[in-house]
Amino acid sequence: MSKRHVQHTKPIHSAQVRLALLEILQTHVPLEINARDLDEAGLWDILIHSSTHRTTIEASTTELVSPCSGNTVREHLNQALDESRAGVVALEQQFNGALRAQLPRAFVKQLARRRYDIAIDLVDIPYHGQASQTAEEVRRGEAKSGTTHFHVYATLALVHNQQRYELALTFVWADDPLVQVLERLLKQARRIGLQIRHTYLDKAFCSCTVLRWLRQHRRSYIIPVPVRGKALKALRHGKRSYRARYTFYAGKPEAYTTDLVLVREVSVDRHGHPQVAWLIYAVYGVEALPPYQIRDLYHWRFGIESSYRQMHQVRARTTSRNPAVRLLMVGLALFILNVYMVLRRVWLTVRQYGQRVRRVWLTLKRLALMLLRLVEQLYGVTEMEQVAFSTIDALPFS
Repeated sequence: MSKRHVQHTKPIHSAQVRLALLEILQTHVPLEINARDLDEAGLWDILIHSSTHRTTIEASTTELVSPCSGNTVREHLNQALDESRAGVVALEQQFNGALRAQLPRAFVKQLARRRYDIAIDLVDIPYHGQASQTAEEVRRGEAKSGTTHFHVYATLALVHNQQRYELALTFVWADDPLVQVLERLLKQARRIGLQIRHTYLDKAFCSCTVLRWLRQHRRSYIIPVPVRGKALKALRHGKRSYRARYTFYAGKPEAYTTDLVLVREVSVDRHGHPQVAWLIYAVYGVEALPPYQIRDLYHWRFGIESSYRQMHQVRARTTSRNPAVRLLMVGLALFILNVYMVLRRVWLTVRQYGQRVRRVWLTLKRLALMLLRLVEQLYGVTEMEQVAFSTIDALPFS
């Protein structure tokens, strides 16, 4: 019988991860809380528990043996975080400093020697209710989750070697032009000396003003084009991928002409019938690349889409109207996701069964469980929760 051998290349302890989180968060995002029943480290622990458990502050304080209630935590947060526009911008700058501090040293050393690809995207979090201070806090969009009102955030991520690291975060106000959002994010990239090769943007940025601004600043871009209108639909013809020149809003003062790459993809449905789909990209600065390579390059950006799905897996829920509190929870989720990306590169378990070798990588769910269990061990779980868990364990699941 073959023996199983288990080898950890670099064991990671949850206590180390928690201390690293608290050190950077307390340094770059100081909340200055020193109450009788709550300090800053305790508040961050509650927020980490809420994030990894995907629950609210009220639920976390109920589950944990916490000396304060959910109302007390929310009061301290609202006092520490200014909900005005200036306060949200200040908190945004603090989180950007924390995200830059998370950047792996290997990238920092190579910033002056090579250029990297970046991805810029928007994430909409549904919002129900009235704005806290001004109507500009809430941005309108397509209906989702029973509402057309959202708190919108834009992020800039570094894409390298099939890995992505969030470098900058900004709150998108209702009166913010998308060009201004791009300028804010790229300003954060320049602060660390990041040299940009290609820029991958979400289709929401496909507008004449954005395309013209990127060309004026000589920013190489790849942006998917929403297929609207007969002119764009008529370009989807033939049996091969090709390039074309296209003018948006032809004959109007805001007209803009750019190169388009049209990629023809053929797939087979579950009945074995071929299905043809066309992908259209607006491009600049990548003229030497063939269409299918353009598609493959942009597919790297889909890691950003998955990172948003992962961000929601470690994002605390809240019904607070304070935009600074909501920004804090989004920033903390991105912060935990960056920690996961760094640890995933070095954390590996090798299981060997005779001639068979299986490599087990760190997953986001496993990291979240590690942090969740550690916080519960530090503070304890309420008796009600202990009884509930013991009852669940006793149920005869098949």
